[in-house]
Amino acid sequence: MNSQLMTHNPARTATDSLLRLSWGIFKVGAVAFGGHAALVVMVERFLVTEKKLLSSEEVLNAMSLATLLPGPLAVNVVCYLGYRLHGWLGACAFFMAITAPPTLLMVAIAAWYYQAADQAGAGGSNRFVLLAVAAVILSTGAALYKKQVGKDVTGLFLSILAFATTLLYRGFTGSVVLILVGAAVGYIAYREEPGPTIRVPHTASRSVAGPVILTLLAIVLIGYLLGGYRLVPYGSWQVLSVFSGMSLTLFGGGMVIIPYMQSILVDELHWLPVKEYVDAIAFGQVTPGPILVSVTFIGYKIAGIVGALLATLAIFVPSASLMIVLAQYINYRHAGIKAVFKGIRPVVIGMILAAGVQLVLAIPHFSWAAVLFGLAGLAGLSFGRLNPIYLILLGFMIDFIF
Repeated sequence: MNSQLMTHNPARTATDSLLRLSWGIFKVGAVAFGGHAALVVMVERFLVTEKKLLSSEEVLNAMSLATLLPGPLAVNVVCYLGYRLHGWLGACAFFMAITAPPTLLMVAIAAWYYQAADQAGAGGSNRFVLLAVAAVILSTGAALYKKQVGKDVTGLFLSILAFATTLLYRGFTGSVVLILVGAAVGYIAYREEPGPTIRVPHTASRSVAGPVILTLLAIVLIGYLLGGYRLVPYGSWQVLSVFSGMSLTLFGGGMVIIPYMQSILVDELHWLPVKEYVDAIAFGQVTPGPILVSVTFIGYKIAGIVGALLATLAIFVPSASLMIVLAQYINYRHAGIKAVFKGIRPVVIGMILAAGVQLVLAIPHFSWAAVLFGLAGLAGLSFGRLNPIYLILLGFMIDFIF
């Protein structure tokens, strides 16, 4: 079963070397404050709007699939997009580019923390950064809505439903239910719609490494569920065993995984006291990238720099590999599959818009200056050519100075 989404097109990527693209992803990873939604929309702007290498549909399809799979949504999507453009080499390059900035920063924070244990906590206000990220998310969500939904009444209904539900109910279960509702409505409403006939070259869509990867991941998962990590000696090997298994069982991401990780790392394995665990989560929130980069901090405590790197690789690589392999078995040209994802896209767009509003609501202290900054940024992004990276860096500088 061939997949249009998985077909590699060298002509589309000939103008951009992998090194140049990876550098762009690295810059996004360095300023992607605000969680997975901020990271994904900034990557979408870079690869779709700026470079025109992918379509919005491809990014939204990737987000839809990542929502149903374990692991950090943003990193999974970015690795998948790297695979779309340059195969497994692209996936590896994009992974290193998107995770390097928060990983290096977290290693530095961990080194400082354990050399000055009496100093802990994140500190400082981050109003302008949060509003800058919210502006990026809202402007991108609005652009996606205009392009993907437009005047479609069914899409409007699904977007409003997803927007309201995400604001009122935060949790993995709600996200999955919304995705399933979107899939069901899309299948019913769009299945009979005629679509343009597109001739796609016959290309092998499934990697020969897929079955091997799935087998290895199954072994890791079964070993983890059976508690095999308890038999591994304390140190770097146990770090690798624990976090690689977690990677395949962490559904929901974000705040959902905090109590789950605490039950294993603090209560069962006694790797660190509650205070240090809370500090690790706090540092994960104020650094760019996904909150799961907190495991870098924990790995550093267990086995130094080696432990930090192993923890980072273990928590991200298994789930990203799973998504890339599973995506190869989906035929996006099939009428039913196309209808399902057409119904899911408005749901994802509603979730993106809700994520932007949630960031605005999370502003610690009201400030007219910050509000005006956010509105100006939103206008510059929506009606001008303002680069979101510069807006976020400006917000960070203002927060740091004032």
